[in-house]
Amino acid sequence: MPDGIHVTGRLGTLAEVVQAVLARLQKDNIVERIWSRDHTVWKPEPTEITNRLGWLEAPGRMKERVPEILAFVQEVRDSGFAKVVLLGMGGSSLAPEVLSCMFSPQPGFPTLTVLDTTHPEAVSRVRASCNLSKTLFLVATKSGGTVETLSLFKYFYNQVSALKGTLNPGAFFCAITDPGSGLEALGRTLRFRKIFLNDADVGGRYSALTLFGLVPAALVGIDVKILLQKGEAMAEACRRQDGILTGRNPGLWLGAVLGTAASQGQDKLTLVMDPTFAYLADWVEQLIAESTGKEGKGIVPVVHEPPGGPEVYGPDRLFVRTLLHGDGASAVLPVFEDGLEESARAEVHIRARDAWDVGAMFFLWEFATVVAGHLLGIHPFDQPDVESAKVQAKKMLAAYLTTGSLPQPPWAVRQGSVALIGDVAASTVEEALTAFVDAVPPGGYIGVHAYVAPSSTMDEALQVLQEALRNRTKKAVTVGYGPRFLHSTGQLHKGDAGKGVFLQVTDEPKTDLPIPDEPGREHSGVTFGTLVAAQALGDREALLTAGRPVLRLHILGDAAETLRAIAQHL
Repeated sequence: MPDGIHVTGRLGTLAEVVQAVLARLQKDNIVERIWSRDHTVWKPEPTEITNRLGWLEAPGRMKERVPEILAFVQEVRDSGFAKVVLLGMGGSSLAPEVLSCMFSPQPGFPTLTVLDTTHPEAVSRVRASCNLSKTLFLVATKSGGTVETLSLFKYFYNQVSALKGTLNPGAFFCAITDPGSGLEALGRTLRFRKIFLNDADVGGRYSALTLFGLVPAALVGIDVKILLQKGEAMAEACRRQDGILTGRNPGLWLGAVLGTAASQGQDKLTLVMDPTFAYLADWVEQLIAESTGKEGKGIVPVVHEPPGGPEVYGPDRLFVRTLLHGDGASAVLPVFEDGLEESARAEVHIRARDAWDVGAMFFLWEFATVVAGHLLGIHPFDQPDVESAKVQAKKMLAAYLTTGSLPQPPWAVRQGSVALIGDVAASTVEEALTAFVDAVPPGGYIGVHAYVAPSSTMDEALQVLQEALRNRTKKAVTVGYGPRFLHSTGQLHKGDAGKGVFLQVTDEPKTDLPIPDEPGREHSGVTFGTLVAAQALGDREALLTAGRPVLRLHILGDAAETLRAIAQHL
């Protein structure tokens, strides 16, 4: 294995099955076929497979782009930019966020803020934090047409345009996109400072070790050469065809465990991270969920879950722990309360030497994910159900532009500052909520969809709710901010076996901001508040159409405080 990374496991009853799976993978020559871009590893047709495997060579190929990246970083520093704001969603924003949270900005380099929400309070908060004359905006979208990213761009472009003495607002913007995208054309028209064109044969969620992850990292002073070296070493380890049965190909072994566990009913992948790698969990979550959640199958990642006793975990869990070893290792990693580790549950350990091993982690999980996809018989590079929520949101916006208001389903229960929308028969919020979550089917899970402004206070409140729901139901509970999760776990929610039930949390924004119809023009037909509300309504409709139960919790007061109060009653 690469220096610094060790992948081992205590698989219990899964051990014998995993060994048989590894023997079959070796017999079927899966490693060589993946590296030769053989689409039949996953599907008979090559569509969205052969042109989505560029991540395999990305660590090596990106080394050629490092001088270009570093030259741009120096230009940004010389120009006096003190802050970088990344506008992106899903795979375009998660890897940069992981890296910026893991590594402190270096002296003399800008700080990085990732904005991947359309909630107006969050947008307003970022705007207030910016000295626009010293802020560079990175607009990151593979397709060049992501509605959230372009809405954020148009808003901030107009803000920059309003600066006194600004002759070229485009000089405050940089694009990262695919060749030929609409964003490339827009960037050239508006004279962006820089347009980085990424390899088109890399899907968004596999793009961590490409320009989408490397450019933002380099801007805050992270040594991207080291990240690429780590990634390349892991890539070489995942080429190994010898020692497969003994785990010498770590990506293949991990993928075999993930796929086997899911097929055996242990499909709730519970990630327990050393604090150094805590933010990596969000990136792994979107990679696994969007890649495997389709065709009635899926692996459900559970991240940032508070620890509990053995009694709160069902038999559908697979635990993967990421720890440090060697110098700087944590003496004790708080994982679970006494008793769980001694149980017969399957558990995987990924040990890393230090934070730089995140470069290897990116590739390890990418390779493991496509191996798991092979074992599940699904296509790991498409996302057929992501579009359904977009279509429904567009319908909601069309209704708004026609009538001046969004369609509003009737309240089922109204109590104080909280209202519920859903198929419930109850007189109080607590009664309706407990009846809803108690009906989770065997092997099911609860997804909390929070269309609220992200913050540390809200993170804590949602974690309290997550723990309360888990402890009451003994089911896995996932949490995601909307609309960000629509570009990641949203695929899983609509494409898996349908055992999830979903709690939407929405609020009334205290402020709202206009989305310009065109960059540089004042007219606005839609606000950010309207957009995020339409996305929540659209996702609700898409889930219901897919046969998934949905209960909407609409909060008129303080959302974090209300969620804590509700959790106490569960």
